[in-house]
Amino acid sequence: MAAFGVVPGSLPVFDGKDYDDWIVKMEAILGFQELEEAVKIGFQDSTKLETEEQKKKSEKQSKENKKIDCKVRMLLHQCVSAAIFQKISKAESAKHIWDILEQTYGNTESVCDYFGKIQAIANSMRGCDEQLPDSKVVEKILRTLTPAFDHIVVAIEESKDLDEMTVEEL
Repeated sequence: MAAFGVVPGSLPVFDGKDYDDWIVKMEAILGFQELEEAVKIGFQDSTKLETEEQKKKSEKQSKENKKIDCKVRMLLHQCVSAAIFQKISKAESAKHIWDILEQTYGNTESVCDYFGKIQAIANSMRGCDEQLPDSKVVEKILRTLTPAFDHIVVAIEESKDLDEMTVEEL
């Protein structure tokens, strides 16, 4: 196994932006350290073993796994901003931290998929006799886009009449 103390001098710090870039850098660091298993698969405790020899071997492996997991958690804690740290600080394992970050920032849903989901919900509401003008749906979409789209939302709001815009035009 690689020496755990050998980490690049400048660690990438994730601040909520450019998750895709940060994840590539972290996977490289974890791969170099031979620690990627802790975040990709996690470690399982096998407590129901039959023989004493199996129990000893399992305890030794479990202790090593806990040590690796702790080192990965420490590394991940160092590689996030204070605001992001608050979201992951209570995670019990490196895999849990990784999963939280993936679920929160790694959403790869396309804009078209997102629009489609919003349209389906809006159509369902209309099917229940809800008065829902396109302008309200457009506003909802613009309000709920991720921060990566902030500059686009501002440009649309400044250049278009949202009261007259349809979802298709958006």
